[in-house]
Amino acid sequence: MTACSDFFDEPLPGTALEATRWVCVEFSHGWGHDALDGHALGEELASQIKAHMNAHNARFQFIREPGRDGQDASGHRVLVAESTPGNEALYATTINSVSDLLSLDVSHPETIPGATALDSPVALICTHGKRDVCCALKGRPVAALLSQHASGSTEGADAPETTSARVWETSHTGGHRFAPAMIVLPWGFTYGRAGAQVARQIWDLAVDGQVELDLLRGRSAFSKPGQAAEVAVRSRFHLTGVADVVAVENTSETVFRVVCADGSAHSVEVVQTVSDLPARPATCGKGEKEVKVFRATLL
Repeated sequence: MTACSDFFDEPLPGTALEATRWVCVEFSHGWGHDALDGHALGEELASQIKAHMNAHNARFQFIREPGRDGQDASGHRVLVAESTPGNEALYATTINSVSDLLSLDVSHPETIPGATALDSPVALICTHGKRDVCCALKGRPVAALLSQHASGSTEGADAPETTSARVWETSHTGGHRFAPAMIVLPWGFTYGRAGAQVARQIWDLAVDGQVELDLLRGRSAFSKPGQAAEVAVRSRFHLTGVADVVAVENTSETVFRVVCADGSAHSVEVVQTVSDLPARPATCGKGEKEVKVFRATLL
Protein backbone atom coordinates (compact mmCIF):
# COMPACT_ATOMS: atom_id res chain seq x y z
CA MET A 1 0.00 0.00 0.00
CA THR A 2 1.31 3.44 -0.94
CA ALA A 3 1.84 5.68 2.08
CA CYS A 4 0.22 9.10 2.07
CA SER A 5 3.65 10.78 2.17
CA ASP A 6 4.96 8.85 -0.85
CA PHE A 7 3.47 11.41 -3.24
CA PHE A 8 5.87 14.25 -4.02
CA ASP A 9 3.97 16.28 -6.61
CA GLU A 10 1.56 18.23 -4.39
CA PRO A 11 2.62 21.89 -4.02
CA LEU A 12 3.64 22.82 -0.47
CA PRO A 13 2.75 26.54 -0.13
CA GLY A 14 -0.33 27.27 1.96
CA THR A 15 -0.37 23.99 3.89
CA ALA A 16 1.11 25.00 7.27
CA LEU A 17 -0.83 24.90 10.51
CA GLU A 18 -2.14 28.32 11.60
CA ALA A 19 -0.88 29.53 15.01
CA THR A 20 0.56 32.74 16.43
CA ARG A 21 1.42 31.28 19.83
CA TRP A 22 2.78 27.83 20.67
CA VAL A 23 2.86 26.03 24.01
CA CYS A 24 4.95 22.86 23.86
CA VAL A 25 5.01 20.57 26.90
CA GLU A 26 7.44 17.71 27.41
CA PHE A 27 5.53 14.44 27.69
CA SER A 28 7.48 11.31 26.91
CA HIS A 29 4.93 8.85 25.53
CA GLY A 30 1.28 7.87 25.16
CA TRP A 31 0.17 10.88 23.10
CA GLY A 32 -3.02 9.24 21.85
CA HIS A 33 -4.60 10.17 18.54
CA ASP A 34 -4.84 13.86 19.47
CA ALA A 35 -2.74 15.57 22.13
CA LEU A 36 -5.80 16.75 24.05
CA ASP A 37 -8.25 13.91 23.41
CA GLY A 38 -7.91 12.74 27.02
CA HIS A 39 -5.85 9.64 26.28
CA ALA A 40 -2.59 11.08 27.60
CA LEU A 41 -3.78 13.46 30.32
CA GLY A 42 -7.23 12.23 31.23
CA GLU A 43 -10.41 13.86 29.99
CA GLU A 44 -10.75 16.41 32.80
CA LEU A 45 -7.22 17.82 32.60
CA ALA A 46 -7.21 17.72 28.81
CA SER A 47 -10.44 19.71 28.77
CA GLN A 48 -9.01 22.27 31.21
CA ILE A 49 -5.83 22.70 29.18
CA LYS A 50 -7.82 23.02 25.95
CA ALA A 51 -9.84 25.84 27.51
CA HIS A 52 -6.64 27.47 28.81
CA MET A 53 -5.08 27.32 25.34
CA ASN A 54 -8.20 28.76 23.73
CA ALA A 55 -8.23 31.61 26.25
CA HIS A 56 -4.66 32.49 25.30
CA ASN A 57 -5.08 31.80 21.55
CA ALA A 58 -2.32 29.20 21.77
CA ARG A 59 -1.52 25.98 19.97
CA PHE A 60 -0.71 23.05 22.30
CA GLN A 61 1.93 20.48 21.41
CA PHE A 62 3.48 17.52 23.18
CA ILE A 63 7.25 17.34 22.77
CA ARG A 64 10.01 14.93 23.74
CA GLU A 65 13.71 14.69 23.03
CA PRO A 66 14.65 12.28 20.24
CA GLY A 67 15.92 8.84 21.14
CA ARG A 68 15.76 6.77 24.31
CA ASP A 69 16.30 9.76 26.60
CA GLY A 70 13.09 11.31 25.34
CA GLN A 71 11.13 8.11 25.95
CA ASP A 72 12.37 7.88 29.54
CA ALA A 73 12.02 11.54 30.53
CA SER A 74 10.09 12.17 33.74
CA GLY A 75 10.16 15.97 33.84
CA HIS A 76 8.09 18.53 31.96
CA ARG A 77 10.03 21.22 30.19
CA VAL A 78 7.86 23.84 28.50
CA LEU A 79 8.46 26.02 25.46
CA VAL A 80 6.32 29.08 24.75
CA ALA A 81 6.80 30.71 21.36
CA GLU A 82 5.36 33.93 19.95
CA SER A 83 5.25 33.76 16.14
CA THR A 84 3.67 37.06 15.10
CA PRO A 85 6.13 38.85 12.77
CA GLY A 86 7.94 41.60 14.63
CA ASN A 87 7.10 40.13 18.03
CA GLU A 88 8.76 36.73 17.78
CA ALA A 89 10.07 35.34 21.04
CA LEU A 90 10.89 31.96 22.53
CA TYR A 91 10.89 31.12 26.23
CA ALA A 92 11.54 27.95 28.19
CA THR A 93 10.69 26.87 31.69
CA THR A 94 9.94 23.72 33.69
CA ILE A 95 6.88 22.55 35.58
CA ASN A 96 6.46 19.72 38.05
CA SER A 97 3.14 18.53 36.66
CA VAL A 98 1.30 19.14 33.39
CA SER A 99 -1.54 20.59 35.46
CA ASP A 100 0.83 23.41 36.51
CA LEU A 101 0.41 24.72 32.98
CA LEU A 102 -3.00 26.04 33.98
CA SER A 103 -1.38 28.65 36.23
CA LEU A 104 0.98 30.02 33.57
CA ASP A 105 0.19 33.24 31.72
CA VAL A 106 1.38 31.99 28.36
CA SER A 107 0.24 35.22 26.71
CA HIS A 108 3.10 36.94 28.55
CA PRO A 109 5.81 34.28 28.81
CA GLU A 110 8.38 36.85 29.92
CA THR A 111 6.46 37.10 33.21
CA ILE A 112 6.46 33.36 33.94
CA PRO A 113 8.64 32.71 37.03
CA GLY A 114 11.86 30.98 36.02
CA ALA A 115 11.26 31.38 32.29
CA THR A 116 14.38 31.83 30.18
CA ALA A 117 14.51 33.62 26.83
CA LEU A 118 16.23 31.48 24.19
CA ASP A 119 18.51 33.08 21.63
CA SER A 120 18.67 30.08 19.30
CA PRO A 121 15.73 28.63 17.37
CA VAL A 122 14.09 25.31 18.16
CA ALA A 123 13.02 22.68 15.64
CA LEU A 124 9.95 20.49 16.03
CA ILE A 125 9.76 17.28 13.99
CA CYS A 126 6.39 15.55 13.90
CA THR A 127 6.74 11.90 14.99
CA HIS A 128 3.12 11.29 16.02
CA GLY A 129 2.70 7.70 14.84
CA LYS A 130 -0.72 7.26 16.49
CA ARG A 131 -1.99 10.01 14.17
CA ASP A 132 -0.23 8.74 11.05
CA VAL A 133 2.45 6.10 10.73
CA CYS A 134 4.36 8.22 8.17
CA CYS A 135 5.30 10.73 10.85
CA ALA A 136 6.86 8.06 13.06
CA LEU A 137 8.64 6.17 10.29
CA LYS A 138 10.01 9.24 8.53
CA GLY A 139 10.13 11.78 11.35
CA ARG A 140 11.98 9.91 14.09
CA PRO A 141 15.19 9.20 12.15
CA VAL A 142 15.32 12.83 11.01
CA ALA A 143 14.76 14.10 14.55
CA ALA A 144 17.55 11.90 15.90
CA LEU A 145 20.08 12.95 13.27
CA LEU A 146 19.12 16.62 13.42
CA SER A 147 19.42 16.61 17.20
CA GLN A 148 23.02 15.45 16.93
CA HIS A 149 23.74 18.06 14.28
CA ALA A 150 22.06 20.92 16.13
CA SER A 151 23.82 20.19 19.40
CA GLY A 152 27.07 20.99 17.66
CA SER A 153 25.85 23.93 15.59
CA THR A 154 24.57 25.80 18.66
CA GLU A 155 27.62 25.18 20.82
CA GLY A 156 28.22 28.28 22.89
CA ALA A 157 24.65 29.57 22.59
CA ASP A 158 22.66 30.26 25.73
CA ALA A 159 21.37 26.84 26.68
CA PRO A 160 20.59 26.38 30.37
CA GLU A 161 20.57 22.85 31.70
CA THR A 162 16.78 22.74 31.81
CA THR A 163 16.26 23.95 28.24
CA SER A 164 19.26 22.59 26.35
CA ALA A 165 17.36 20.64 23.68
CA ARG A 166 17.22 22.37 20.31
CA VAL A 167 15.39 19.63 18.43
CA TRP A 168 12.24 17.94 19.66
CA GLU A 169 9.90 15.26 18.46
CA THR A 170 6.37 16.63 18.55
CA SER A 171 2.74 15.61 18.29
CA HIS A 172 0.56 16.18 15.23
CA THR A 173 1.27 19.41 13.35
CA GLY A 174 -0.95 18.87 10.31
CA GLY A 175 0.06 17.68 6.87
CA HIS A 176 1.45 14.23 7.60
CA ARG A 177 1.26 13.64 3.87
CA PHE A 178 4.32 15.91 3.74
CA ALA A 179 6.33 13.89 6.28
CA PRO A 180 8.94 14.46 7.52
CA ALA A 181 7.28 17.70 8.69
CA MET A 182 9.40 20.32 10.45
CA ILE A 183 8.53 23.57 12.24
CA VAL A 184 11.11 26.16 13.29
CA LEU A 185 10.21 28.26 16.32
CA PRO A 186 9.79 31.03 17.24
CA TRP A 187 8.87 32.08 13.69
CA GLY A 188 6.55 29.20 12.88
CA PHE A 189 8.18 28.53 9.51
CA THR A 190 6.90 25.11 8.46
CA TYR A 191 8.53 22.71 6.02
CA GLY A 192 7.54 19.51 4.28
CA ARG A 193 9.50 16.52 2.95
CA ALA A 194 12.37 17.55 5.20
CA GLY A 195 14.64 14.54 4.95
CA ALA A 196 17.80 14.37 7.05
CA GLN A 197 20.06 16.34 4.69
CA VAL A 198 17.45 18.99 3.97
CA ALA A 199 16.57 19.29 7.67
CA ARG A 200 20.22 20.07 8.44
CA GLN A 201 20.20 22.77 5.77
CA ILE A 202 16.97 24.25 7.15
CA TRP A 203 18.45 24.26 10.65
CA ASP A 204 21.74 25.85 9.63
CA LEU A 205 19.89 28.57 7.75
CA ALA A 206 17.53 29.18 10.69
CA VAL A 207 20.45 29.63 13.08
CA ASP A 208 21.71 32.34 10.71
CA GLY A 209 18.26 33.95 10.53
CA GLN A 210 17.50 32.59 7.06
CA VAL A 211 14.63 30.69 5.46
CA GLU A 212 14.89 27.72 3.11
CA LEU A 213 12.45 28.47 0.28
CA ASP A 214 12.13 25.28 -1.76
CA LEU A 215 10.31 23.20 0.87
CA LEU A 216 8.57 26.04 2.70
CA ARG A 217 4.89 25.29 3.37
CA GLY A 218 4.25 28.62 5.05
CA ARG A 219 4.51 30.66 8.22
CA SER A 220 2.02 29.75 10.93
CA ALA A 221 1.12 33.37 11.79
CA PHE A 222 -0.68 33.75 8.45
CA SER A 223 -3.80 32.15 7.02
CA LYS A 224 -3.23 29.37 4.53
CA PRO A 225 -3.80 31.56 1.45
CA GLY A 226 -1.70 34.25 3.14
CA GLN A 227 1.07 31.68 3.52
CA ALA A 228 0.90 30.95 -0.20
CA ALA A 229 1.14 34.69 -0.91
CA GLU A 230 4.23 35.09 1.29
CA VAL A 231 5.97 32.09 -0.25
CA ALA A 232 5.24 33.46 -3.75
CA VAL A 233 6.80 36.84 -2.94
CA ARG A 234 9.77 35.33 -1.14
CA SER A 235 10.44 33.00 -4.06
CA ARG A 236 10.00 35.69 -6.71
CA PHE A 237 12.39 38.15 -5.05
CA HIS A 238 14.57 35.60 -3.24
CA LEU A 239 13.78 36.98 0.20
CA THR A 240 15.48 34.52 2.51
CA GLY A 241 15.83 36.54 5.73
CA VAL A 242 13.38 35.60 8.47
CA ALA A 243 12.49 39.30 8.86
CA ASP A 244 12.30 40.11 5.13
CA VAL A 245 8.49 39.91 5.22
CA VAL A 246 6.82 41.87 8.01
CA ALA A 247 3.11 41.43 7.27
CA VAL A 248 0.56 39.78 5.01
CA GLU A 249 -2.70 41.72 4.73
CA ASN A 250 -5.93 40.45 3.20
CA THR A 251 -7.15 43.32 0.99
CA SER A 252 -10.01 41.45 -0.68
CA GLU A 253 -11.44 37.96 -0.79
CA THR A 254 -8.58 36.65 -2.95
CA VAL A 255 -5.92 39.40 -2.92
CA PHE A 256 -3.19 39.70 -0.31
CA ARG A 257 -0.69 42.51 0.26
CA VAL A 258 2.73 41.20 1.27
CA VAL A 259 4.68 43.93 3.07
CA CYS A 260 8.47 43.65 3.09
CA ALA A 261 11.07 45.00 5.47
CA ASP A 262 12.57 47.22 2.75
CA GLY A 263 9.29 49.14 2.52
CA SER A 264 8.03 47.50 -0.64
CA ALA A 265 4.64 45.82 -0.86
CA HIS A 266 3.37 43.30 -3.38
CA SER A 267 -0.20 42.33 -4.25
CA VAL A 268 -0.79 38.63 -4.76
CA GLU A 269 -3.97 36.95 -5.95
CA VAL A 270 -4.44 33.57 -4.27
CA VAL A 271 -7.10 31.16 -5.47
CA GLN A 272 -7.67 27.63 -4.23
CA THR A 273 -8.49 25.18 -6.99
CA VAL A 274 -8.87 21.47 -7.48
CA SER A 275 -5.66 20.22 -9.03
CA ASP A 276 -5.52 17.81 -11.94
CA LEU A 277 -3.16 15.65 -9.87
CA PRO A 278 -4.44 12.13 -9.20
CA ALA A 279 -6.50 11.69 -6.03
CA ARG A 280 -4.62 10.21 -3.10
CA PRO A 281 -5.09 9.54 0.63
CA ALA A 282 -4.40 12.50 2.90
CA THR A 283 -3.91 10.01 5.75
CA CYS A 284 -2.51 6.50 5.60
CA GLY A 285 -5.26 3.89 5.49
CA LYS A 286 -7.96 6.39 4.54
CA GLY A 287 -9.81 6.88 1.27
CA GLU A 288 -8.51 8.94 -1.61
CA LYS A 289 -9.29 12.63 -1.84
CA GLU A 290 -8.97 15.17 -4.61
CA VAL A 291 -5.97 17.46 -4.33
CA LYS A 292 -6.69 21.14 -3.67
CA VAL A 293 -3.89 23.64 -4.20
CA PHE A 294 -3.36 27.38 -3.89
CA ARG A 295 -2.47 29.27 -7.07
CA ALA A 296 -0.62 32.47 -6.21
CA THR A 297 -0.12 35.15 -8.87
CA LEU A 298 1.75 38.41 -8.31
CA LEU A 299 -0.28 41.31 -9.69
